[in-house]
Amino acid sequence: MSHDPRTAGAAPTSTGLRGLPRLLARADLRRLLVVRLLSQAGDGAFQLGLAGLLLFSPERAPTPLAVVGLLALVLLPYTLVGPLVGTLLDRWRRRSVLVGAGLARAGAVLGTAALVASGAASPGAPGEALLVPLVLLVLSLNRLVLAALGAGLPAVVTGRELVLASTVVPTVGTLALALGAGVGTLLRLGVGAGATADAVVLALAGTFVAGSALSALRLAPDVLGGGAAGGGRSSPAGGVRALGRAGDAVRELRDGLRHLADRPAAARAVAALGASRVAYGVLLVLVVVLTRTRLVPLEDPDGALALTGVVLVGVTVGIALAVVTTPSGAARLGARRWGAGCLGLGAVAVTSLAAVLPVDAVAVAALILGGALLGTGGQGLKICVDAVVLRSVADTHRGRVVAVHDAVFNGSFVLGALVAASVLPAGPSDAAVAALLLPLALVLLGAAALMARAPDVA
Repeated sequence: MSHDPRTAGAAPTSTGLRGLPRLLARADLRRLLVVRLLSQAGDGAFQLGLAGLLLFSPERAPTPLAVVGLLALVLLPYTLVGPLVGTLLDRWRRRSVLVGAGLARAGAVLGTAALVASGAASPGAPGEALLVPLVLLVLSLNRLVLAALGAGLPAVVTGRELVLASTVVPTVGTLALALGAGVGTLLRLGVGAGATADAVVLALAGTFVAGSALSALRLAPDVLGGGAAGGGRSSPAGGVRALGRAGDAVRELRDGLRHLADRPAAARAVAALGASRVAYGVLLVLVVVLTRTRLVPLEDPDGALALTGVVLVGVTVGIALAVVTTPSGAARLGARRWGAGCLGLGAVAVTSLAAVLPVDAVAVAALILGGALLGTGGQGLKICVDAVVLRSVADTHRGRVVAVHDAVFNGSFVLGALVAASVLPAGPSDAAVAALLLPLALVLLGAAALMARAPDVA
């Protein structure tokens, strides 16, 4: 669920993926990639563990509001902590962040697993109040780790290779997140429902995260920059003092918004991305509610989790297809037109799902295929929007605009989920679902028109 626009799809290139073998010949990039893959696999397993605990357990009711609560818990720390992260990274060596924050995050994940295994996180149990603070700590530390990974990428890849690396590496990380969630799903189904299964999945997440932090030790201390290597202070006290600069962060966000508004191509691209993310937030709530209450018997939460996992596999396949096709496709048609096409593909998927959902024999297949199409469209759009934004804004304002971009990406998703929760009953009828899906298709088509009509980037 997480997103780092600093490095996601900087600019599609006409060479596509042909330069990948030469890129992977760089030893430091391979080491950084291992850190990212393990970290995001742990993130996927952790999010799956939370979903199993909060949405797919017999003790908790699968309401749309519960889905919104989980999304807000997972995504809002990225938006709220993000503006402060750059200041911290200026004061600490980035490799030290990967090791220190990674180990602290692993400890918090394993602490969450222990809390769940003991039964203290069950509804009404005394330790349930500790669950949210632990999760927020895990996710806030994860935001710091992701930012360090993104900021460190230009230090290990330079020149034209950075274009390809900034397109491929974050997307491969997204695939690792999906893989971690998939492995967690299989493990949970093997262990069986209940707190023990959730605790095992969370322990797996902690193992991945600890492996990521330890693998960062293979990098030279100064290779990623930051802290003393970047001319700043490496003292932790400097980083703690940076946390008091919330007012500066708000002012920088406001400055980033003004800078973005003065660049119509970037502003329209971000607006189109925000509209699409609202739609995808609605769709995620629909998928969870439909699998939990309509397509699988209510008394079979493991079956609902398995079906949700299969839909996510479809999304993952779509993401992989996007990373293969978008660099060359956007180079031929332009990032704006390719991005508009991705939004149109999403509108087709949503409309098709609304048409076939009442037919039980094809509803599940349509859900999986729709997930694949939405994965392709969503990832392709993200790469294109990032390309337009990063080419449009000035270097002096890039970090502030990226913070705005990040806030739109995550906040719009939660907003869409909140819209779905406000209009959907706990067990929605096919008519209620169709009444929500068809306007979503119009939103996606409107976003496509907005993206296509944006002025060209110089």
